Order: sequence, then structure tokens, then C-alpha cells
Amino acid sequence: MSAGVPRVALGSTGLEVSKLALGTWGIGKAAPDASMGDDDRLIVDVLEAAFAAGINYLDSAEMYQNEERLGRLLTQVSNVPDDLVIASKFGRDDFTGDSFRRSVERSLRELSLEKLPLMLIHDPRGEEDMAVVLGKGGALEALRKMQDEGIVGSIGVATGTLPPLQQAVDSGEFDVIQFPRLYTLVLRAAKTSGLLEAAKAKGMGTMLAAPFTGNILATGVRGVENPLYAYWPAQPEVVEAVGRMQDRADELGITIAQAAVAYTTTEPLLDLVVQGVRSPRELEMNVESLHLGVSRQDLESIAEAGAVDEWLLGGPDFVWPFPKERAPEQLKDVVK
Repeated sequence: MSAGVPRVALGSTGLEVSKLALGTWGIGKAAPDASMGDDDRLIVDVLEAAFAAGINYLDSAEMYQNEERLGRLLTQVSNVPDDLVIASKFGRDDFTGDSFRRSVERSLRELSLEKLPLMLIHDPRGEEDMAVVLGKGGALEALRKMQDEGIVGSIGVATGTLPPLQQAVDSGEFDVIQFPRLYTLVLRAAKTSGLLEAAKAKGMGTMLAAPFTGNILATGVRGVENPLYAYWPAQPEVVEAVGRMQDRADELGITIAQAAVAYTTTEPLLDLVVQGVRSPRELEMNVESLHLGVSRQDLESIAEAGAVDEWLLGGPDFVWPFPKERAPEQLKDVVK
């Protein structure tokens, strides 16, 4: 790789991190079959390629079921950066303080760390979840105690649902927010809602995951039998919109995947973008997308070519990545 990944300050955390981070969902037991599976050598190669490119941030979570493996394989990597930042997450359906302490202690043990630089509350989806997070005996209280003990550094909220992110920013209690899909070529709700601007005004770090939206912006739509948005079949209108984006990207001489990376990493209100990869070559292509020489104006023109009604992507709250009335058949009883 001729040009690497630049470093940025992650809000007011004091952490200096790479603009691109490596997501590690694909190396865990919770990952789909298309991930890196049982190939430890491949994972070591990806980690070495990431570190060689200048990446110093790994995004993990207890639910990924990968931290024991990640900790073990890091001991086989020859070029681990001295300033490596590993962030973990916990929550989903359990936001109690006791469970957060157990999760932090498990992560420290499995990753062979004395302190987690960043711990995120994972996927609160509404007021009830945030009431537990912020209330007595909840996640925030426990994380504050662990900060005092020196085993947790900065803290934040990670979810793809907009209201809890807004509440996290408004509360003034957190250092960072992380969200999948809420700022991409397809969907810009994190910015149009004022969330990013409000977070930066408070000195918070801002992190996007899934810039390919899982994964229609990686595959495009041409010749793809079943384009996916958030790992579900994309709405027909979304497929058509991405097709128009591909046409505009073609005119600029870049791929839709390159445009997706460049668009997110050149947004001034975003500090960091988390991407998973399945090979050193995929990682190399992502890094190359940071150095395309395409103007921000041209990247905006790609997004504008495929403007999408946010309702089609689950708006305005984005609890689900599709309109409730268009929920997949197997989720009809779950999506209310």
C-alpha cells in the first residue's frame, strides 16, 4: 500500500485513532458463513495488513463471540502498534450494571488487557432501554465505577436507532457515539437530524459502522440477484436508487464501493469509520479508497443521484432497517 490511513483525534477522549477501523464481527462465532470462518492464518494476515496500513483501532463486542480468538491471534501478529485501541461493546437486551461489569472483566481477560480504552453500550433501542442505562444500578453507574478503578477508559453508546443516540448526546454523560448505516451514500440521517453537529459541539467522538450498509454499497446492484440492505433484501426503490448512484460513479471513474468509503471518510463531522473485511486485498481496496482524488462535491453528486425516502430505510427512528409494513415475512410477529 503506497498511502496509508491518517490519524484523527477521537472527540475529546484523548485517543488518537486511524480514520479507518477494522471491524472484527467476521472472526467471531456469531458471524455468517461468508466471513473468515476458522482460518486463523487469514485473520493474522488481515491484522498484519491493517496495522501495516496504519490502522490502530479494532472494533469488537461480546455478542460477536470473538474476543478470546482475537486476543489469542494478536499474540501471533508481528506488527501490533504500541497505541492499539480495542473497543468492546455489551448490551443488546441487558443494560444492568452487574452484567456490564462481568462483560468488561471477560473482555479484559480474553483480550489480555489491563484496561479497555473504550467501552460502548450496545444497541439500546428506545426509552425503556435508556432508562435502565441511565438509572440506578444501570450500565452508566457501573461504567463510572470501572473508570474510577482504572479498568475502563472512555465510554459511549453504539446503536443504529436514532432516539437513544440523541438521548446519549443530550445527556452529556458519554464520550462517543457509534452507529451503523446512519450516515452513508444511501442514508444521511445522522447529519440531517442534527445528531452529528450536536455531538461535535459537546466534544464527542463520532463513529460510523457499516459504510456499505450491509451490503448493497459493496456489491452494487448490477448482476446481483438479491441486493441486501442491513443484511435483508433491499426495498425495490432502494435497489433502483443505488443503480443510479452506480451510473454516476461510473461517470467519475470509480466504483460504488470506493465512493461509499470516500463519502464517509471525507465527512468532517465523522471521526472514524468501521469496516469489516474478509481478506488483505479487501482491506487494501478500502485503504486505497481514501486516496481517490475525487472531490467532495463529486461524491455528493453520487448521493444526490440516488436520493432515497428515509421511510424506505426504517425512518424516522430506524429501529428496523425497513418500513414496518414491509417487514420480511419471518419478522411479521416481531415488528410491531
